[in-house]
Amino acid sequence: MPRLLRMPGISADAEEVVFLEWCSTVGSTVAAGAAIATVETEKANVDIEAEEEAVLWRTLIEPGDAVAVGAPIAVLAGVGEDVSDEGGVLDSLGLATTSTADAAEHQVADHDNVEERDNVEERDNVEERDATPKPTEATAPSPAADIGVGAPRANGRLFASPLARKLARDNDIALAGVMGTGPGGRIVRRDIDLARAGRAEDRVSQSSASQPREAIGRQTAGAAEFVDIPHSGMRRAIARALTASKQNVPHFYLESTCRVESLLEMRETINNDSQVRISINDFVLKAVGKALMDVPEMNVVWTDDAVRRFSTADVSVAVGGDHGLVTPVLRSVESLSLSQISGHVRDFVDRASRGQLKQGELEGGSFSVSNLGMYAVERFAAIINPPQAGILAVGAVREGPVVTNGLVGVGSVLTVTLSADHRGVDGVVAATWLKRFTALMENPALLLA
Repeated sequence: MPRLLRMPGISADAEEVVFLEWCSTVGSTVAAGAAIATVETEKANVDIEAEEEAVLWRTLIEPGDAVAVGAPIAVLAGVGEDVSDEGGVLDSLGLATTSTADAAEHQVADHDNVEERDNVEERDNVEERDATPKPTEATAPSPAADIGVGAPRANGRLFASPLARKLARDNDIALAGVMGTGPGGRIVRRDIDLARAGRAEDRVSQSSASQPREAIGRQTAGAAEFVDIPHSGMRRAIARALTASKQNVPHFYLESTCRVESLLEMRETINNDSQVRISINDFVLKAVGKALMDVPEMNVVWTDDAVRRFSTADVSVAVGGDHGLVTPVLRSVESLSLSQISGHVRDFVDRASRGQLKQGELEGGSFSVSNLGMYAVERFAAIINPPQAGILAVGAVREGPVVTNGLVGVGSVLTVTLSADHRGVDGVVAATWLKRFTALMENPALLLA
């Protein structure tokens, strides 16, 4: 019996995702455990895997659609199953015998928690029908205009993806005036983006027409000097999380300067004898993990009911990618060797650049490390990644004045800044942890024990 494939819950805080692409074509057989589709959450791209071998019989959504968790996205049939009675199959699943795009228009209604959105969407449909010009003898559309600006279907409705509708509402754009480029003239996100860009150009043109000739050149030149880049889901998530962190988490900051001549010598020795290149950041991550084990009061997160202390050091690594800053979690850092840490971090960086980090790799951890030393930044303070208790900002190794036995000389130093959550971590605890971290960095042999 064919069955509906519904959007699974991707993460605890994701009620809606953006559909990116189908990994299989309609009519193909998908093996159990194989990726059937890819969606974008606010943190990462996630593959939806088939629970059992099945045939992708019909798709109900298109790339660019915003889809609620629990909404139907496809119809799956058993391998070799007779699905020749298309109408009967659709009726048995509660789907009208309409086109794929028509079925997608009603997908949100299957989710118990989005009744309000259905009401808003239905109201929008009524407004769009009312706003659509009635064809007259003078304005009757030609056959070539069946799919175009504001082209309605036979029932008078304008079809647009849920994401396109939301963007249109947010930007006060009438869908009746938007050219649909999706399947069957469906309006999708890129169409709204083009409409926004066109409206901005129109405003510039109208403003220029009423200005003196000498002002027109300045306005036109000025308008060409910027471009609006729509926020991605990940960028919005980063903005919300960091804003909430600064507003709700009482940050305090401690700074320490580590002498790292011994660490640099050990790193050179290891890299001369190993095929795996060890970076300074690998030493930092190892020292952070061991320090969290030595000062367990720092290895915590704040919750509404308790301070939760962890038994392993799970440390997030700040990685900049094409899709924005992500913080994959390195599990049990204290038990990993430097070469293992290096391998994991390189893998994170590679997959982050391709948007292939998994949702589970971005969740958890009690502490983060953000290293800008490769950009010659000497020191900076970072914002805590909630609900974690701290983040260590790492600057560049540089030559600086050092004192040895009362004599001033030149040495290799590294400045780090600890940002801590004062709700779960007291100043003494943070200072104790930073002192231990500094000792480990200045005596790197302890990291190999």
